[in-house]
Amino acid sequence: MSRILMIYYSLEGNTEFAAQTAAEYAEIDLERLIPAKEPPKKGFRKFMWGGSSVVFGETPALDPLKYSADDYEHIIVGFPVWASSFPPAINTYIKEHPFTGKKVDIIACSASGSCEKAVNKLKEKLPGNEFGKVLSLQDPAGDKEKSAGLIKQFIADIV
Repeated sequence: MSRILMIYYSLEGNTEFAAQTAAEYAEIDLERLIPAKEPPKKGFRKFMWGGSSVVFGETPALDPLKYSADDYEHIIVGFPVWASSFPPAINTYIKEHPFTGKKVDIIACSASGSCEKAVNKLKEKLPGNEFGKVLSLQDPAGDKEKSAGLIKQFIADIV
């Protein structure tokens, strides 16, 4: 079994829950992307900031990383869906630490359950990789038992 790195961003805790749960079922190193300046977490400002930062392709500075994708054959990218895309922290990682030749699986968390556009945008940004499974979770921290079962099956399918 190859080593797995999960690179993820979580604002409200849903993707954090998914990452921590995934790590319970396989040997996964977790790399949480933390912007040097966190975006608003509540209210209208959260949606305005998040949507505009995605539209303008922002790349916020990130806190130092613990792991390098170069050391792994298998990457899981986890993110909340923002404006039908992935959040700026993921964009920063991809620009500053591009990788190719990896097996890549995706966990996308959303309020609506729709992640297809976001996943396709991510795939476009990561050419030269072999994409596998996609797990779309709707509010995973809201129904932890159901989500944990889906995550467990996803991990069983990819390892």
